[in-house]
Amino acid sequence: MEYHAFAPKRPTRQRNVNCKSILFWASISVNVALFFLVATQLAPATNYDRSPFLQSSAVVNQQAYDEADDNEDGEVTPAEVLDMVEDVMHEERANAPGPVAMMIHGVMPMAVQQCDMNRDGNIDRSEAAHVMGRMPSIVTNIVASASGINAGDHDQFVEVQNRVKNEFKDAVLDLALKNHRNSSVSKEECFGNCYSRCQWLLDQQNCVDICNQGCETEAKLFNPMEHIQKMQHVQYGENEKNYTMVMEKPGLKVETLKVEVRDHVLVVRGEATQEMPNLKINNQFMHTAPIPRDVHIEEITSEVNDDTISVYLPKVSKIEE
Repeated sequence: MEYHAFAPKRPTRQRNVNCKSILFWASISVNVALFFLVATQLAPATNYDRSPFLQSSAVVNQQAYDEADDNEDGEVTPAEVLDMVEDVMHEERANAPGPVAMMIHGVMPMAVQQCDMNRDGNIDRSEAAHVMGRMPSIVTNIVASASGINAGDHDQFVEVQNRVKNEFKDAVLDLALKNHRNSSVSKEECFGNCYSRCQWLLDQQNCVDICNQGCETEAKLFNPMEHIQKMQHVQYGENEKNYTMVMEKPGLKVETLKVEVRDHVLVVRGEATQEMPNLKINNQFMHTAPIPRDVHIEEITSEVNDDTISVYLPKVSKIEE
């Protein structure tokens, strides 16, 4: 396979030789190899630090979970996850494996074993939810333990973690590009295959960005907070007769809408509900705005059209003034 035949083509990177860095990674690789040999003999009695993936409470992505379930029995084993990760890390790569890739290869069996937190031989959905996207941290913790990097060596720890993460990103990009070259695979299928595998290795935003680049898609990650902020947006306007206040509230429950005047403050409040894939958002909103002095408060009106609320504040005519 010729690297320049990739479509779309990635820019080649110039690499500078750093003797100090080479020695650092060589020492890590040796220590990791020794650690791995010893750990495989003592695995049943070894209690690894599991904190890296206990901090996540994300709901597991069903497609990603099914992707690892090679025998389609509804359960994912560490061996199945390992096989999937090894395919991503080593199948049709643009560059030959370097020291970081080989280091990851050495510790990955221990990393996926840590995903089985209750040691029952399977990685259930709750365990998968905790580990997805946190593999760089898990691998780095194992490497740090094996190579003697302690808590005070922050710079070295961050360097190892960044290199591990970049190796994962590089492998996922190669996966996306390989799928993109297959004329029988649509862009959407390319993205789906890339994204479902990537979630076992990287966080969702990195997966979306990399898979988009390789598959030439424009998928976006749904952000509930961003969506709520958008729902809070209000447009104000003015013409010769009225001041206006307009807001879009998808899923508006019209029966909950209330438009009130409290002294010289306009209050618009209610509730909107939206159904998203695997997610239901109930948003109670309340908007306030000062009422200009030249408004007929008794004649303020409102209307709802296709989840858009419009409030009209009629101006007092100059004759009435």
